[in-house]
Amino acid sequence: MNYKYGVSCGILFLLFLPFNANAESVSMSVDLPIYTKSDIITIYGSITSEITLQISIIGPDGEIVADESVLIPPSDFSHSVILSDYDLERSGVHVISVMYNGNQLENEFFYDSGYNVNPMDVSNEHDTISESDQLFIFSISGIIIIGTVIFLARHSIIRKKTEYDTGEWDSKKNRDYEKYHSDWMSDEVNFERDGKKKLTDEEFRKSLLANNLPNYYEILQIQKNTSQTEIKNQYRHLAKKWHPDREKSPGAERKMVQINMAYEVLSNPKRRKMYDQHFSE
Repeated sequence: MNYKYGVSCGILFLLFLPFNANAESVSMSVDLPIYTKSDIITIYGSITSEITLQISIIGPDGEIVADESVLIPPSDFSHSVILSDYDLERSGVHVISVMYNGNQLENEFFYDSGYNVNPMDVSNEHDTISESDQLFIFSISGIIIIGTVIFLARHSIIRKKTEYDTGEWDSKKNRDYEKYHSDWMSDEVNFERDGKKKLTDEEFRKSLLANNLPNYYEILQIQKNTSQTEIKNQYRHLAKKWHPDREKSPGAERKMVQINMAYEVLSNPKRRKMYDQHFSE
């Protein structure tokens, strides 16, 4: 009886004996929320005999993007799967699979194909500009802008002022008066007759009585029915053409005086009417 009892206990002991105590143990570490090219997935374990790990990575659309075999000798081992060694071009959920001796491990991980997005123990000081560098850049930019403005305005800054610039001249107030001025001249050339700035009405009447007025229409090269706007435009055209700074002929100054006189008469409706009546008689 005791013999049978001992055999039964031995059988039960053999049935519950942990045969896998020395069997292969393989695990995989996938613990980051987002993986990038700089990250690593670790496969580790302890084996008593040589095994082959069949490692595969499957992309978001089910395509196989990595497939390799790794021979592991009997030992406590650790194998690193470096993601930068594979062509993981698309972002999304990937599956890493490890098969060995008929067993299979699978884990999902999210892969970002951009730059490193995980909190890493690195400094970002090289990606920013310090306040001192920003101040230096803004100072250089300000100097360049000020220098450009001074360069563009150099002629106005260094130009020597003349009597026309500092004096109070009627031509400055009269927008219809052509203000021709040469930078190399010490004063403004005056084309008014006898040194007077304007032809007065009294002088104009006397000139009519003296019967010595020229044909101002011919001088300005216009018709008698020409409008005031056309007279003004023609005067400007002739003044530019006959200005002594441009026209170096001996009679240029005299021609300019005649043009000014004709314009003073014909641009004034009252004088023009008197002038037309005088020549129609």
